[in-house]
Amino acid sequence: MSNDTKLTPIELLRAISPEGARTYMEHRTAIMEDPKFQALPIKIKLLIGIGVAAALQSSTCTLMWTKLAKEEGASEAEIVEAILVSRLMKMATVNDTAAEAIAWLKETATSPKEGPVR
Repeated sequence: MSNDTKLTPIELLRAISPEGARTYMEHRTAIMEDPKFQALPIKIKLLIGIGVAAALQSSTCTLMWTKLAKEEGASEAEIVEAILVSRLMKMATVNDTAAEAIAWLKETATSPKEGPVR
């Protein structure tokens, strides 16, 4: 393995696209620090980040947001609840995504005596 595997995703991006990394960091700073975007406290933003990262299956980001949330005073219970909420929301989207297929199965269900319903 190369040393690149030890770099963070933003460091890897910076290595090949400094402008891409710069614009990401500017956006992050604006959302997390700009007084115009402070309706949510930083701890809540980080808890949201944990949930989104977990739902999107990014272990690196989930761990990063978790560490930052702890630094901002989030409790273990709050962090675990953010993860559980994200799991619930992801499960709901799976149900929604599969709804058409489930409806189709229901419409075409085979009756034990009559065969497929068409």
